[in-house]
Amino acid sequence: MSCDDLKFDGAFDPGRCKCQGAVLRAYSGLIEAGQPECNALEAALIVYRHHHPEDSKADASLIVERWVHAGHFH
Repeated sequence: MSCDDLKFDGAFDPGRCKCQGAVLRAYSGLIEAGQPECNALEAALIVYRHHHPEDSKADASLIVERWVHAGHFH
C-alpha cells in the first residue's frame, strides 16, 4: 500500500510517508516476535518520532495507529 492509495486528513502526507516503511517494519517485527501490541505500537511511535520530532505525541500516535491499522477498516 502506498501513500497515494490512502488519502485522509494528513495521516498519509507524502512527507510523512518517507518513514512509513520503517514504522510499519518496527511494528510488524515485534508482532511477529510475539510481543504485545502495545509494545509494538510504542516502538513504531518511537521510530516515527525520530523522523518527525516536530509532531506532537498525540498527532504522532494518531498517524502511527492509522498506518498500522489501515488495512483493518471495513
